Amino acid sequence: MLAKRKKKIKKGGFNFKKFFGILLFACIFIFLIYSAINLFIKRMELQKELDVLNAEEEELLKQRESLKFNLGETYSEAYLEKVAREDLNFKKPGEKVYVIKKEGEEIEESTETNENTTFIDKIQSFLRSFNK
Repeated sequence: MLAKRKKKIKKGGFNFKKFFGILLFACIFIFLIYSAINLFIKRMELQKELDVLNAEEEELLKQRESLKFNLGETYSEAYLEKVAREDLNFKKPGEKVYVIKKEGEEIEESTETNENTTFIDKIQSFLRSFNK
């Protein structure tokens, strides 16, 4: 008959394998919590930036719609006449222009170089200058 072997049981000794296993698990757990907190903070910062960019996009879309509306107006005769009168200081043949001068302000007189060009030709040449 064979004798049964008894397992040796250590009593009261320090178990290094168990200690390092727990220590390793604790380090990994702390690292994961630290990473999760950093990701949360980064996500909050990016969310704020996204909100700012969405607001800016909305503002730019409104501005785009306004510019599209204004672009439609630029081809009308009334708008061309307004630009020619206010910005280019043109006048229709036979009209007289009166300027009210404020105190201390000097008036610049515009001289027309070519009297043969029509009012519409001047406006068209002005608008062509933007296309170049």
